[in-house]
Amino acid sequence: MGEVDLKTVQKKVTAGASHRKLLAAAEAGQPICVASAGIPNEVMHAMGVYPIYPESLAAISAGIGKAGPFFDESRTRGLSNAICSYTRSGLGICWTSQTAFGPIPRPTIAVTDVNMCCLHATWWAYLEDHFTLPTFYMDMPVTDDPGAPEYIDYYESQVRDMVAFVERNTACRLDMDRLREALADSDRAGHYWKKMMELRRHRPSPMSFRALAGQVLPLVIALGERDTADFYEALYHQCLEDVKEGKTPAQGGEKYRLIWNGIPIWHHLQLINYFEEKGASFVWEPYTSLNWGNKTSTGRLDLDRPFHTLAEKYTNVYTNKPIATRFEYFDQAIRDYAVDGVVMFSNRSCRPQSIGQQELIQLIQERHGLPVLIFEGDQADPEGFSWDDARMRVDGFIEILEGRTRRGGQA
Repeated sequence: MGEVDLKTVQKKVTAGASHRKLLAAAEAGQPICVASAGIPNEVMHAMGVYPIYPESLAAISAGIGKAGPFFDESRTRGLSNAICSYTRSGLGICWTSQTAFGPIPRPTIAVTDVNMCCLHATWWAYLEDHFTLPTFYMDMPVTDDPGAPEYIDYYESQVRDMVAFVERNTACRLDMDRLREALADSDRAGHYWKKMMELRRHRPSPMSFRALAGQVLPLVIALGERDTADFYEALYHQCLEDVKEGKTPAQGGEKYRLIWNGIPIWHHLQLINYFEEKGASFVWEPYTSLNWGNKTSTGRLDLDRPFHTLAEKYTNVYTNKPIATRFEYFDQAIRDYAVDGVVMFSNRSCRPQSIGQQELIQLIQERHGLPVLIFEGDQADPEGFSWDDARMRVDGFIEILEGRTRRGGQA
């Protein structure tokens, strides 16, 4: 690939650009699929189906402060605030046929599974009823060993069944050469994402978690597209230059290196900026490092076994693994990234992200003695979140880190 200008290709993968592509696809007669995050969207791309991801649209709406109307719509339809905010906002988006960027066309089909979220099945049942859509529920039985060969084989059969479902309900047919091309682009995107995550081991870390929270979007909604692969390759090379120049998002220089555990608090992303103002960088998160990219044993996608490699990738879900396994990731990251402290987001919406946090905290403190700050709130709904209280708690946490530094130990 020739060198690609980052700013040029970045404009092609923004949320706004994605919405324009969606409208163009619908105008051209492409089938539109309302899909849950975590299905193999490389297959969608290869088959000429354009996916809509309500979860991503919910996160984006919260991040730019435009989720209110969608929560209101769900409230008028009787959904309790105890239900996940992605679900409430995502359903509101589909019920109103609107996004933060404009209208969405009527979908043709729907596909979901429960690989990351147990609510997907119920959520998509609402969508199936509302749109009267042919809907495919990919089966992913509950397990704490998603890497078991028989489990991967079973999900491979589900990916093949998804292809058959699309072919039954649309005029689209899967071309294996096109699928391999999509996988090659997906592989390149995932490869450079992982290489960027490794660059964060440098001191100072060159990347802001605030920026990465937005830059992850094409990995969620646009894998298999050439623009996505070009974007992450160009972004990696920009980050590599930042490493060479010693750039850091931490103002005044990087004093403290932190882990963030959980989904970003989309409605108050400025919380991350506030840490950076205090000289603290987030250098590792399960959300960025373990949820996205080529989650296979080799770190690459196998173009010779397309269905199997997709099954291996999409069954490798961090929150489906036992606490002991999750701790192994933290233990390794704390050492590899020279971490000084941990921030845990106890999320009212996403229970799988929050279950086991207390056990993780205990294990981290027993082995590494690191200070841990816990935030409670919701990933997309700002109700009950106090910005003033959050800043005060960050200030107190930074004082603890400073005290550890003054005592001559690790921060």
